[in-house]
Amino acid sequence: MSVPVFGMSEFDFRNEIKKIKRALIPVGSLEQHGEHLPVSTDSLIAEHIAGLIGGQIRAFVLPVITYGVSFEHKPMFNVSVRNSTLSTLICDACASLAENQIREIIILNGHHGNMGALQYIAQELHGKLPRDVSVHTFHYWQVLGHEFDHAGEVETSLVLAIAPKLVKMSKAAPNSKLLSKSKAAYSTITNAPGSFPKITGNGVWGDPRKASAEKGKKWIKEIVTKLSDAITELDK
Repeated sequence: MSVPVFGMSEFDFRNEIKKIKRALIPVGSLEQHGEHLPVSTDSLIAEHIAGLIGGQIRAFVLPVITYGVSFEHKPMFNVSVRNSTLSTLICDACASLAENQIREIIILNGHHGNMGALQYIAQELHGKLPRDVSVHTFHYWQVLGHEFDHAGEVETSLVLAIAPKLVKMSKAAPNSKLLSKSKAAYSTITNAPGSFPKITGNGVWGDPRKASAEKGKKWIKEIVTKLSDAITELDK
């Protein structure tokens, strides 16, 4: 089972740290996900997956960091921090965990816009942590066999499986503009502030009408299994 840090006492932590040296930090965002999904979608997914992985690999699970780098969604709703702010926050959290005898830290990212800030976390911390402390970052969608989206079939299915009451399928609609460029072109364009609404028209990338809770459960199982295996490989 996972060990959620939120709500633990000092006594509980000191008992668990004798047996567990690994911690998971889920990172999400607060940003628009169409008219049918909550703005907390990325955070909900990252937190849920982290809890399940923690149960597989026996780890402390930290509360989700809900603020991410989401400037690409302007002028639609987003509460964003700069890359440097997110990087500093996570580096400081990792340093604190290391001081509390955690020896392996897994950052589980749930938002594409955070990738720039997270890719250099290990470098930023190099020489600042004890040599026996390792820090690794995973972007959960990279192990998914299905093509990923934003508020489309995949993300909508995941939220239907996790928190169905938060999904308004009656308002689900696909991107209102034709996505005609290549994936490589889009991955570059969507890094620019305000780019996402211009590209998609309505802030949705994909077709959420194809979503179902059954698909979400299947994909969550796939993600958790593959990521748990990948994290376990780090110790070999």
